[in-house]
Formats: sequence, structure tokens, C-alpha cells
Amino acid sequence: MTTKMLINALEPEEYRVAFIKDGMLDGFHIETSTAEEIRGNIYKGIVERVEPRLHACFVNFGSEKNGLLPADEIHPEYYQTIRPDPTGKGVPPIGKLVKKGQELLVQVTREMPGRKGPHLTTYLSLAGRYLVLTVGRTTNGISRKIEDEKERQRLKSIMGRLKLPEEIGYIVRTVAVGQNKKELSRDLNRLLRIWKDIKKRAKQSPTLSVIHKEQDICLRTLRDYYNSDVSEILVDDKETHDRIKEYMKIISPRLKGRVKHYKSNRPIFDQHQIESQIESIYRNRVQLKSGGSIVIDATEALISIDVNSGRAKMGKNMESMAYKNNLEAASEIARQLRLRDMGGLVVIDFIDMRDRKHIREVEKVLREELRKDRAKTDTSHISKFGLLELSRERLRPSIQSRSYRTCHYCQGRGTIMSVESAAVSLLRRIWMGLWKGGVTEVKGVLPVEVAAYLQNRK
Repeated sequence: MTTKMLINALEPEEYRVAFIKDGMLDGFHIETSTAEEIRGNIYKGIVERVEPRLHACFVNFGSEKNGLLPADEIHPEYYQTIRPDPTGKGVPPIGKLVKKGQELLVQVTREMPGRKGPHLTTYLSLAGRYLVLTVGRTTNGISRKIEDEKERQRLKSIMGRLKLPEEIGYIVRTVAVGQNKKELSRDLNRLLRIWKDIKKRAKQSPTLSVIHKEQDICLRTLRDYYNSDVSEILVDDKETHDRIKEYMKIISPRLKGRVKHYKSNRPIFDQHQIESQIESIYRNRVQLKSGGSIVIDATEALISIDVNSGRAKMGKNMESMAYKNNLEAASEIARQLRLRDMGGLVVIDFIDMRDRKHIREVEKVLREELRKDRAKTDTSHISKFGLLELSRERLRPSIQSRSYRTCHYCQGRGTIMSVESAAVSLLRRIWMGLWKGGVTEVKGVLPVEVAAYLQNRK
């Protein structure tokens, strides 16, 4: 099955990238001018506070929120009062590693939701098309998703013939499968030039400066998600199209012809009939073809997903229909988590099944679908209560949190006071004020329905 990549970049306030496979939305990425992604950026920060209880420190790197730097993410070159342990066993107390006011070169590894600051590391990494350079970690590796042992050995042999500085290691990415020495060498040299520039800028720049900024969403998505399955890349903005074409000359010169400028006046997502599919990402209920549905609710602690039979006719063979519904739901749940970019603990309440084969098959389908996800996942088994727990790596805030804000009136609950309760609540506040004394005048601003209720009923 071929995949199309659509890039909607006409509006500078919001860039959107979608992958469609057989008319279905298979991937979606969004970046707004007010919530630009900072994961991967490198900053020259300063230690603001050392927290022994957390075994971490907070680093001011020029953002609104200080970042959290765990002790095991501090490179030995920054240690203050002790020498690095050559055996590498254990991490000394944070107070002996860094001190307040110390300058550090840090990279954002994870953006956190809400009021939490991002997670940081001093072990820097630079992602290319085929390789990831790891500065400070000299261990080398091949992506686990490359399972063919001959291919792993071939890539390892090629990398063994390439020269790297002593302080730098590498990870070979999944898309490197089938690539020759020339392609890998070109990617490596480009990353080494970037690292050389970072070192130069780090010496010259003042504290709280951005030393290295990740590529924008269009180029970043091409680098991380583009593969041979993508038959066409359509871009609706000419300037962005030209920039992507130039980037393709660097990462995949032979395939630059797949980048095309979409010139129609009809919006690109509407033309491919995926706008309604994108809108469904922001709803908590997703309809299934069988007539059932899944309901996704996110809380501070976890994400709950309820599988409902809905309009699906259970009939006499309830076990068979529950199995069919759960199979479809398992596949769709993995897709929705990927599309919505939801991370953390997820609890799924499947429709009850008694057949152990059915239970294992539903678990198998869910795991297979989750393998398509770039984020790391870990799943449990379905319990006797029909619940399955899984964790999905949280790389960035969810799609919804980047495009929506909490309602001022309901505080995100999705409900507001009834007319009667609002009226009585206002009266109680008036009575409390009168009881305190000294009140000469009462003014209230309230909805028309509540005012009418007070006037006509009270």
C-alpha cells in the first residue's frame, strides 16, 4: 500500500503534515507559532536550583519554565567536586555533581504537559536521515527494528570503516536499511559539521542562548517519517515546496521528483477528504465500522479508553461479537494514540470475553499495531476484569493540548452548573456577604437564563 504525504503550510500560524494510506489518515503532525516544539533544541543553560530529594537539578535555559535535569543525565565533564567513577557504577549525590550558577550545555529530551518544565540531558544527540550521533556516549548501536541479522552486520561493517571522533557514538536508524557506504558517510559528515558549529557557538554565545535549533515540522517529519512507501509529497505553499525539494536533494537525491507543488484553489486536505478525519482526533468518541465505538478520556493521572458495542448487534453469540468488536477496537486504539500523540499510562476497558484464544488474539493485534508507532510502548495482558494497561512514551504534549485551551467556564470538565444550581449559588454568596455586614450594594453579572430564573422563580 502506497502512502501520500500532504503538507499544509499556507498559514504561517499553523503547519500541518498528514500521511494518508488508502484514503485513511495514517499520521498527523501539527505545529503552531504559539506552541513551537523545542524537543531536540540545544541551549546554554545555568543551574538554578539543586534538589537532592529529586536527585536532579533545575536548569534555566531561557524558557518560561525551568527544565529538569536528572543526575544520571549529567555528563562527567561537568562534575564539580568528585572525579568520574571509571567503573560507571552508580551515580553520586547531585550536590557533588553540579552547583547553583554553573553553566551547562543542555538538550530538551521531552516536553511535559501542563505546568511542568521539560526534561533535559547533557548527553547531546543529533539526528540525521540515517544516523543519530550521540555526543558523550561512545557506545554504538543498530536500531532494534532492523531485525535481519545479515543487514545488521552489513551496516555495522560499513560504520566500522567510517571515522568518528573519540567522544562520539552512533545509532543507525531503521531507514538506513539497504543504504550504501556513500549515503551513510554523507549523512555522518553533515552531522559532524553541525556538531562542529555547535561547539563553536557554545563558546561564543552568552548564557540562556539557543545553540542549536531543531528543523521545522516539515523538514523534521521528512527526516523521521519519510520512507520508500511514500509515493508522493504534495505541498501547498511554493516557498515551503522549494525548501523541501532542496532538503530532499540532501537526504534522498534520487527521490526529489516525488515532491510536488499542489496548485489547486481547493484546500489540500479537503481535496483528499481528510479534514473530517482530522477533526475526529479532537473528539473523545470514535465510531467503529462494526457499529461500536471507543471513548477516550484523558486525566492528569492516565488515559482511559472504553470499548462499547454501541449499535453492533450482539445477537445470540455474544462472545463472537465481543471478539470482533474488540479486534477492531484494538487496531483503532493504536492508531488513535499515534494520531493524537497521547503519552503516559493508558487503561483500556475491553468488552468482556471468556475465550482465552480470543483474549490472546486481541492482545496480539494491539501489540502488532503498536509496533508501527515510533514512540516506545509497553503492554500488559487483559485482566479478569477486561482491563489492559499500557504505557506509551510521552515525547511531546498531545495534539489536543497544542491546539485547544481549557474552557474558562467549565475548567475542562465539559459541564457547567445547571440554571437552578447557579441561581442558588449566587443567592448563597449574597447571604454570606450580608452576614459579614457593611454591605450597601450588591452587583452581579450572570447569564440571561439564570437572571430570568431568579426574577421569575425567586
